[in-house]
Amino acid sequence: MPSTASTRPAHDPAAQTIRPAPPIGAESAADATGTLLYQLVLATGATQVVACGSAADSRIVPIAAALRDNGRGRIVSCQPDTARALSALAALEQAGLTAYADVLEGDARDVLPCAPGPVDLLVLGAPAERLLPVLRAVEPRLLPGAMVVACPAGDGVGTGRSADLLAHVRRPDSGYVSLPLPLDGGLEMAVRAL
Repeated sequence: MPSTASTRPAHDPAAQTIRPAPPIGAESAADATGTLLYQLVLATGATQVVACGSAADSRIVPIAAALRDNGRGRIVSCQPDTARALSALAALEQAGLTAYADVLEGDARDVLPCAPGPVDLLVLGAPAERLLPVLRAVEPRLLPGAMVVACPAGDGVGTGRSADLLAHVRRPDSGYVSLPLPLDGGLEMAVRAL
């Protein structure tokens, strides 16, 4: 007697939902960090993302696209000045992703304590010497398993200017599991283990 169970193969491409590629533009072929951030949000289901000083088109837009594709979440982008805040808003508007983002202007150390928490993913794009102070401003709100991706502006992670951040997240008792990544001039990815 034939089985009443479905005869569809376990892997049926017609039954799968195909997600669109992140709207990060043709220039993104060289921006592995944007792709990495998109993948991290998709894979983890992060819903609360904070980005500090990150380039709008190559970092914020892919994150907002992943939040959209996951059907929930928000990115709070903290930009140091009006020009960068307006640029971030314009990039989000052009991509149709403003519903998934808030753009704040000001010093991240002052602004971020007011941003909603807890935080699933923190993207640090500030100048290297400001990475650790910004991390410390957000650290109390990082969830266990939260990721921190440091991609300093104009200075790859691993140079002398980011040494204090590296010492903090790589210390055995820091509560982080950290790994340098050779993408886009050097990144540091740390996972909050506490």
